[in-house]
Amino acid sequence: MTPSSVIPSLEDKVAFLSRADAYPDCKGPVEPLETHMSWVFLTEDRVYKLKKPMKRALIDFRHADARHDNCHEEVRLNRRLGGDIYLGVESLRLGAEGRLSLGGTGLAVDWLVVMKRLPESAMLKARIEAGTLEEQALQRAAAVLSGFYRRARVIHLTAEQYRARLYKEVQSNQEALSEYDLPNEQLQRLTERQQATLRSRPALFDCRAEQGMIVEAHGDLRPEHVCLIEPPVVIDCLEFNRDLRIQDRVDELAFLAMECERLVSQRDGSATNSEGVGVRVGDALFDEYTRETGDTPPVALVAFYKSYRAMVRAKLCAWHLDDDPQQQRGRWLEKAQRYLDLAEGYSVQFSG
Repeated sequence: MTPSSVIPSLEDKVAFLSRADAYPDCKGPVEPLETHMSWVFLTEDRVYKLKKPMKRALIDFRHADARHDNCHEEVRLNRRLGGDIYLGVESLRLGAEGRLSLGGTGLAVDWLVVMKRLPESAMLKARIEAGTLEEQALQRAAAVLSGFYRRARVIHLTAEQYRARLYKEVQSNQEALSEYDLPNEQLQRLTERQQATLRSRPALFDCRAEQGMIVEAHGDLRPEHVCLIEPPVVIDCLEFNRDLRIQDRVDELAFLAMECERLVSQRDGSATNSEGVGVRVGDALFDEYTRETGDTPPVALVAFYKSYRAMVRAKLCAWHLDDDPQQQRGRWLEKAQRYLDLAEGYSVQFSG
């Protein structure tokens, strides 16, 4: 047993991995980036992701074994849409002289996911923000996603189970958001509209479960995770909780469409609504999805999912208020409010 006093701290690991000489054949500087759950290190052609030893409601990465298992699960799941972009898992080892190394011999003290580095300018988010997104590139990405959904494992839920699941999640969104300085009347209005639709229009949702449209999906399908190289790849799935990956195929695609529409609207300085310029991006995604799969979801169903997912994103923004420094709170609160406004705009399309 190695004494805990000699096990390197997270700070020690970050300091080592921020050095160019930590990596084989690294010719340039290393760019370290901190996220809530990881430290990410960018070299010229590789990305190394180190999980933080942390515990949250849905994860417990305090022990190295848990981080090891999660790294391998992340690679396995992301190869579904990311292919050989995900190179594997590398060990971080402590040698006899107390020196850290990537791979080699010595005691394994941590593990990193290793990926090829993708061009930032080719990400869907970057293309939208730069105004350089071409419809053909978006169609190719939608075709890749459609193929993934056709192959994805179907999750067998009854219609009643699926509606109850959505109803509970809508209620959970309201309860979480009501703890923050956000307009209660708007939260109540959005929750009532979504839950009323689940009660009054059950057929919208029942057919999704009955037709086998609930699958183990990506789980975090945002524009910053879609790379428009040839062929397109999708990275950074939600790997730590299988239940959160269980979604209607159209729910997940509606989430991506909602985020794309939000970015287009921010770029153009206009609000996204049923007449907004942003909607054309979402329409292109669904047009290709329908061509590839034959699945034609009702407009009201897509609008419901967009509204529901916008509230989920508002909740995630609000949770940052608990973790980030005081000076960042205003930014997260403002972002949460923008998502609530988006959710309300979409709700008009299914609750009228």
